[in-house]
Amino acid sequence: MLRVTAENFRDRAADAIISVKKIYQLDDLPRDDNLVIERLLNDTSIKFEIHREINRIITGESQQNIQPSDVEQVLDDLKAEYDTAAEIFNKLETIDYESARIVAKTAQPARCLTVKMLLLAKRIQEKPPRPSDPQRIVISFELKHLGEQYRNLSISSQPEAEEIKRQVAKQIDEWRKVNFYEQQSLNESIFKLLVAADTGRKLSELIDDYPNLNFEVIAARVTQIVGVATSFSGNDYSSTLTKINTLEQEVNEDKVLKEFMKEISLRNRQMQPQTSQLCQ
Repeated sequence: MLRVTAENFRDRAADAIISVKKIYQLDDLPRDDNLVIERLLNDTSIKFEIHREINRIITGESQQNIQPSDVEQVLDDLKAEYDTAAEIFNKLETIDYESARIVAKTAQPARCLTVKMLLLAKRIQEKPPRPSDPQRIVISFELKHLGEQYRNLSISSQPEAEEIKRQVAKQIDEWRKVNFYEQQSLNESIFKLLVAADTGRKLSELIDDYPNLNFEVIAARVTQIVGVATSFSGNDYSSTLTKINTLEQEVNEDKVLKEFMKEISLRNRQMQPQTSQLCQ
């Protein structure tokens, strides 16, 4: 049952990581011939002697596919940590006499990964990426074009002026839609990170109490952990910040988890190699 719980923890983390990858991966700029022409005429930084660069502008080919970004590498490493931690539990079914010791040992990676999920959710909430900027660029270009048309109208061109205003209003509406769906995507990623973090927090509590629990209590606790997502309403995105604060408070009330939070937060700020053994 603990192995299944750990695998559930890993799967939720993997789902959250996939979601985070999506919001940090900027899509290619939608190819618009007018936008391409505008850039080729006005962008003085273009090196026309480099054919590969011209081809990338015309075809919209992404340079991101050449090598993984730093964010992608960090997320891949994080997923590998979850896979490794979950694998530890596979030993429990074959080494009964050492089970209690092995379970105690797994508390460390469970706590570390719990805190990492929470801090990643906080980072996205506080400094969100802007995955929809390519769509905004297209809308900006259209607004620029409409502005030029409007300024070139003669005084007597009232119907044309009204049509341009209607088109501007339409682009404003498109911009607001981009903002809405982008925020929805960000909140979905944060929600999945919080579910993974809360699953890990409850798993670490279960690991601590494991030696003193009977089967019925463990079964009840495991059922609660597997169903932890129901405590987070996936449709109620307006309470994202409240959920982060609540979970952070619960983590800080756990003396051991609080130390993990302190260490990882300090390491993230200083960007220095770790000296503590907490998350190794």
